[in-house]
Amino acid sequence: MLPLLYAPSYMNYPQLNLQQFYMLPNTTTTYALQNPNKETCDQACQFPEPCLLESQLQSNTMKFEEQAEQELTLLLKYLSKHISLLKDSIFDEFVQENLKTLSSLQKDLPNMIKKRYILVNKTKEEMTKFIIRRCFLFIKSQIDYEEKEGVPAEERDRIFYNSFFSDDKEFMKSLHLESIDDMIPFRKDSKMKTMNDNYLKRLFESQRFSKYYSLFLSQFKDICLNENEEKIENMTKQLIKIIMTRDYGKIKTYRRFPWKNHELIKCQERAKELYCKYSNSHNQKMKKKCLSKCDSHTSDILEKYSESLS
Repeated sequence: MLPLLYAPSYMNYPQLNLQQFYMLPNTTTTYALQNPNKETCDQACQFPEPCLLESQLQSNTMKFEEQAEQELTLLLKYLSKHISLLKDSIFDEFVQENLKTLSSLQKDLPNMIKKRYILVNKTKEEMTKFIIRRCFLFIKSQIDYEEKEGVPAEERDRIFYNSFFSDDKEFMKSLHLESIDDMIPFRKDSKMKTMNDNYLKRLFESQRFSKYYSLFLSQFKDICLNENEEKIENMTKQLIKIIMTRDYGKIKTYRRFPWKNHELIKCQERAKELYCKYSNSHNQKMKKKCLSKCDSHTSDILEKYSESLS
């Protein structure tokens, strides 16, 4: 051990420069840790906005309703064409292939509609009402007739009947003491409570009505088909409301079904039948009237001739 005398005095040494002994770089490299993006983190952690959820839910509901509506329209068109000869097995196959949305709402829903459709049948009287009412609508379109706005239905009928039939001079003569109002059906004070035989005879006594009716007959098939398309569209809207509220009991009492194809054919035959029956009866009546005039005229001639001889 060196004596204390020879121990170096570090206090007198200059400050050591470590770069002389170690090859350290002149600049130090800094390593920065990458902090996660606050916005990305917030987006990952936050829940969807309530308004976004509501809009998505509303969009999905609308799509679901649209699919159900399309399937319902398809079902009604299919039933209107095939229901009279439709077998259960064929219908079940149609449902499985085409009505998945409706079946998901209620498994037996298509069958409920079919069963109710079978029970709703058009009577002969309903066909007659349909024919005559559509005929008057057709006539109004042909003569550019404008309905009075803000007037009750009964009053609108009265105005139209008086306007249309008053232009038929021969018909007005045949009324005698009656008025046109007396022949309008379904009014509170009307003599005609239904579109019965007397009413139809009265209508076809008008040559003006008969002329338009014959024109109407030539277009009646297209009128029926267009009418049925409208009925299918309207029924679809009504049933969608029932289905979406799950009030399926209303289907069992629903009545405004579109016409079945075989009913449309019967209705077209009925329209021709009305024309043949009542138009011909009027012609026969006119012939008899003419013959009676001829007979009276002939008898007058014979009487005068006999007087001359005497």
